[in-house]
Amino acid sequence: MTEETTTSLRVPAESAAWFTFARERFQIPAVLIFGAAQSASAQFVVSSALDWVALVVSISGISVLLVVMRMMDELKDLDKDRIAHPDRPLPRGLISPEEVRYGLRISIGVLLCASILIGLLGNPIAGTLLGLSVGYSLLMYREFFIPEFLDARPFSYAATHQVIVIPIYAFATATAVPEAVFTRPVLWFAMTGLGASFALEVCRKLDPEAHPALRTYLTVSGPGRTAIAVAASVLLAVYGAYKIGVFAIMGPVALVLLASLVLTMARPARFKWTAGFAGLFVLAQVFAPTIDRLVEVLS
Repeated sequence: MTEETTTSLRVPAESAAWFTFARERFQIPAVLIFGAAQSASAQFVVSSALDWVALVVSISGISVLLVVMRMMDELKDLDKDRIAHPDRPLPRGLISPEEVRYGLRISIGVLLCASILIGLLGNPIAGTLLGLSVGYSLLMYREFFIPEFLDARPFSYAATHQVIVIPIYAFATATAVPEAVFTRPVLWFAMTGLGASFALEVCRKLDPEAHPALRTYLTVSGPGRTAIAVAASVLLAVYGAYKIGVFAIMGPVALVLLASLVLTMARPARFKWTAGFAGLFVLAQVFAPTIDRLVEVLS
């Protein structure tokens, strides 16, 4: 078999590996739904109508950024995954770390070029916010150059890695209404996202049977501190929801989440309920302004 033939066979194989990697770890349909909901809601907190071109730009930017952060996490967690999750794509050798790094560089380059293009086309605020989001994701990838400090403080780690929602939410608004980016509704909507995403980050890592290498919050911080951290983040999200007029949507889900959290603290084996309700809380948060607008239109 010639070298040319070998190369031609390898390219489809690599494409298939990337497809499998994306299917297993990127959850593209969920990413697109989340990006669409976030983008629409970010407009509705400051406007009664959608700018459809801006919506497409926002969905595209957010979706690619979420994929970038997923690739970063796959690389950062590789050593732990080799021990605790050997069936995942990188540990099992489906795709190499070098290939993921290459894909990461390409994706980051696309986002940075897009941020420049958006600015040149007349929306420097949106372009700058997209660039800032990419820059912050790179700091997250490098663990802010203090990996040992953050590793010893799991709640600080979680908080620093959720702050990125603020420029992302601002970018989503800026694509349509750049002059409204620094207004209170946008800030409070970002706070709902910050609180909800922090709650999900903690609640999905409560498995008492998880491998010790994963260092779950219950194991490292104990039930008391974990419950306080989640409750505080939920209250932040709910207060933000109150400030933008969507408390009726998020409030009931928050109560269910907190009730399930109490159950998990008493019976850690029931953690999946809390993780599930935390996911539902994030969905309620990201869809809330859109749902509120639809109810207003239909009433």
